[in-house]
Amino acid sequence: MSMAVELKRVFRSVGPEFSLGPLTLAVPRGAIYALIGPNGAGKTTTLNLLMGAGSPESGEVELLGLPSASREADIKRRVGFVSPALDYSAWQTVGRAIDFVRSFYPDWVPSRTERLQALFDIQRTQRIAELSFGQRTKLALILALSRECDLLILDEPTVGLDPVSKRALFVELLQFMGDESHSIVISSHQLADVERVADHVAVLNRGKILITSRIDQLLDRYRLLELATPHSPRPGLEGVTVLEGHEGRARILLDLRANTPASLLQQGWDIISNTALTLEELFLTLIQVDEARRPWRPR
Repeated sequence: MSMAVELKRVFRSVGPEFSLGPLTLAVPRGAIYALIGPNGAGKTTTLNLLMGAGSPESGEVELLGLPSASREADIKRRVGFVSPALDYSAWQTVGRAIDFVRSFYPDWVPSRTERLQALFDIQRTQRIAELSFGQRTKLALILALSRECDLLILDEPTVGLDPVSKRALFVELLQFMGDESHSIVISSHQLADVERVADHVAVLNRGKILITSRIDQLLDRYRLLELATPHSPRPGLEGVTVLEGHEGRARILLDLRANTPASLLQQGWDIISNTALTLEELFLTLIQVDEARRPWRPR
């Protein structure tokens, strides 16, 4: 299987407080791959490395089979990028920004630009300095989605969007993915939206990847169980992570790859509830478990 993005033991330090990696990650072509994590987890740093904003101190980054260190210009011709940090105000008006960016890309589709402007209600004559934050996000989306690029990298693309515009964006992304050669890497805190459109996910915390998986396989893998038990779950029981426990009750995260509810019943535990998790619920639980395992230190 060919890869749209590959990170091979990538490491980068960002000041004295934070380091990213080493990260190893492979994004298949034809996938919508989500990077999720709390603030400061390293999502934006990772996406910036993909776009050549800084270099890793060690490891390798490849996009579309090309090494980012030596083929940055070729990569940027084939990749669309959206980020809250992008600033087009130097071009004063929406029309001038569109015309400037369009001049760099032979894969530009003018009819798509017009359709996206109508969809997001953004006019060529509008002054960029007078756009709201959400409107600036829409402009960045128009500039990225107007191209027939091979890979879209989207850093918090729904920030500032109203529900109608957000829904329109996800329709556009699914249409973009109609060609299986296209790929998307998306970072977002809107996990319900991520669960609806993405097919793969990587969970980051404090610069490390906690888990990567297809989303459907990940949600099938874990269950949240409430137990009644005469004894505390013994430490290190395979596949069992105790989240809470007191007075003959326990709340656990169960990894079905390593253990089963039937096995717990055989050990004398009564299962009060056995609940499937949404992506957001599983994400919060995995972060809780990771934080509990880390030694406390002042930040």
